[in-house]
Amino acid sequence: MDRVYLACGGHMVRFLKYVSVTFCLTFLLGCFSNYQSAYVNNGAGLRIRSAPKLSSEKTGTVPYKGEVKILEKDQRLTHIDGFENYWYKIKSEDGEGWVFGGYLSFKHPDFLPPGSNSYTGLVYHHPIQSLKLIRSHMINESLFLNIYQADPKHIFAFLERKNQISENMVEWRILHAITLEIPQKDEEILNRVSAQCYTPGPNGKEIILAILKIQMRKTGVTIGNHYELALDKLKVRKAWTLSEDESFLQPVLKTKGIECTIFDPGNQLKAISE
Repeated sequence: MDRVYLACGGHMVRFLKYVSVTFCLTFLLGCFSNYQSAYVNNGAGLRIRSAPKLSSEKTGTVPYKGEVKILEKDQRLTHIDGFENYWYKIKSEDGEGWVFGGYLSFKHPDFLPPGSNSYTGLVYHHPIQSLKLIRSHMINESLFLNIYQADPKHIFAFLERKNQISENMVEWRILHAITLEIPQKDEEILNRVSAQCYTPGPNGKEIILAILKIQMRKTGVTIGNHYELALDKLKVRKAWTLSEDESFLQPVLKTKGIECTIFDPGNQLKAISE
């Protein structure tokens, strides 16, 4: 009888050990699976570094569309290549270390809205210091279309949602961000990026963002120290409208016939795209 009891006791101890080990493994795997996934949204891949700074040692590279698990986020915003974002400590099949968040997306690149870049999904509580706000359009009470300039080569359009967390704290979430491709030789970049095309496009949807090609001429009339300018030609290079769910900027394929109003100190000039 004692031997039977001891045998049963031994089986019970082994069973409890098995349950304990299984629980611990499940818990650890569960913890790891709870880490947020992100994906590399840069065609050249993304370098992993030993510390959250560019001068630190390179320890590997995550390829384009590669998945990473975010383990930690550095609290300082960093400005690199016209982007301002955080450094993230990540774990991936290609190694563990720090990567710059300006080239990460929280959605797989295959499922991002057309033309979106890695700012999509970034949440911030204070103005992004390195970006200069040059245009702002309030779509509704909480939705804004803002145009930012980082430097002459980098201009961005951010579709942002505003959320009042407390009396003194506002959270901004970038729903969709696109890089506006402006030729470097263009000396009047800011005049050619317009958020003033609010008239319906060919499909009846309101155009909320357009890149314009503007041809002006001098009339011969001098106003103070400036010549009076007349608008000869306006062409809409690219245009975007708001998606049905208000979550991203939908490209407009046919821009012919879109009407735009351009602000001029003397008057409101209006032209129809070729």
